[in-house]
Amino acid sequence: MGKKQLISKSLTTISNMGAWLLIIVIILIMSIVRPDTFLTAANLINVPRQVAVVSIIALGASFVVLGGEIDLSTGMASTFAGCNAALMVTRMGMNTYAAILVAVLVGSIIGTLTGCIVTYLKIPAFIGSLGVQYVIQGLILITTNSMPINGLPENFLFLGRGYLADVIPVPVVIMAILFVIGAVLLRYTTFGRSVIAVGENQEAAKLSGLNVNRTKVLIFTIGGFCAALAGVVQAARLSSGQPGSGADLALQALAAVYIGGTFKGSMLNTLAGALAWGLVNNSLNLLGVNAHWQKVALGAIIIVAVLFDIARAKISTSQSSNS
Repeated sequence: MGKKQLISKSLTTISNMGAWLLIIVIILIMSIVRPDTFLTAANLINVPRQVAVVSIIALGASFVVLGGEIDLSTGMASTFAGCNAALMVTRMGMNTYAAILVAVLVGSIIGTLTGCIVTYLKIPAFIGSLGVQYVIQGLILITTNSMPINGLPENFLFLGRGYLADVIPVPVVIMAILFVIGAVLLRYTTFGRSVIAVGENQEAAKLSGLNVNRTKVLIFTIGGFCAALAGVVQAARLSSGQPGSGADLALQALAAVYIGGTFKGSMLNTLAGALAWGLVNNSLNLLGVNAHWQKVALGAIIIVAVLFDIARAKISTSQSSNS
């Protein structure tokens, strides 16, 4: 194998690894710099537990992004679901699981409405979902009176603070199950292939007989469902419905999607993006870096990730033209 071919193959391998390469680099660096705190079992379990909520929202956001759209309302939809579930359980005396089911159903409906606004009213997704975000934020403040909803029962808290076999955090189990379902849905179903086709070229998808409008509405519905379920887990983890808990969730979820390079068509990339961001946060905390700098790091990582994907696309195009 020639030197040029070896370099090309190495670049392709690095490109395909994406965020997984970033995860490996972070683990190697932190294993050297902070082996006493980073490599502990408690810390390594804590990272996926911390990113579970963002990962679940990012899973839904992946379908939206792969379908060629964007949804900025998922953070508020998540908070709305968590607060609603908490309100129904503590103040209306509703059964915990019934309250969660209703809250997730409402979140799915919100996603569907956002999809209809974008698809049928032809409002750009950025503006449409931003409008929905502010509507939901207002409803949250009205229903909660801007106050936390406390007094959640133990079976509710178990979803966010419990462990299976005293080792695996329940939010991580929920996240893993959803990602398996999402990966199967995307890769092995007609709907998954339709999402990819619509995201790549709507006109071509329409000409090939796909129901583009239905597909676009459904991806927003999935986004709303995942956001609502994540909101319930978040409320359980915080032991209360917090009106301000979803301020950055939508952007963090989108960051996971773009850091992971999900537009390559793999849900594992979204998971890698979320874990990479979680490891960055965890590493900065262990290094004693100010929390405000973590936002700077997130922005920098997003920019680098997008630049990396642009470079990957150019390399791929160059290799295709040379072959």
